[in-house]
Amino acid sequence: MGTESTLTVTGEATVPVSSDVAWLRLVLVVEGKTASEAASASAQRLTIVLDSIREAEAHLPETVTEVERDLVPLFDDSGHLGYRLRRVMKAQMPPEATGVLLDVAIMAGATVGSTIIWGLRDPHTARARASEAALAVAHANAHAAAAILGRELGELRDVDVDSSVPSESATLIAAHACAKLSYAHRPRG
Repeated sequence: MGTESTLTVTGEATVPVSSDVAWLRLVLVVEGKTASEAASASAQRLTIVLDSIREAEAHLPETVTEVERDLVPLFDDSGHLGYRLRRVMKAQMPPEATGVLLDVAIMAGATVGSTIIWGLRDPHTARARASEAALAVAHANAHAAAAILGRELGELRDVDVDSSVPSESATLIAAHACAKLSYAHRPRG
């Protein structure tokens, strides 16, 4: 066995990130005697909600996307009563506007389940910050392990970093990274 071996260490870091985009998750539920009545009522409700948001902030929302649609027939003991249409829309905007505009949307007819979701327009910088922090932790761990073993670190032989940032979150956003470093090491002296 030679005097130079490999020391492999890991380091993890979680970095809080300020969101720069938010979505109002708007839930709209309507009922109608026919499926087409429910669809028409839903379109009218959506128009009212979005118009109310635009009255409060003329340039918002930036985009609106439908993310769910569920049409369910309603029955009781006497038979078919009609339909319930549930739609979920995501209205994108800057995070600063979301609190007030959620209030506006609720007053205009959005229902239970409507909420705010935060995110990042470009998560690259957040991943890079988390990766740097994880690499620093792994490097410090390598120095500590070498000192405990009475060894000196040599050249860096291998680096593996895995980082992630959630695309959206109902809570604070955090970037997470794990770094794995392999160093050559030899006895001190």
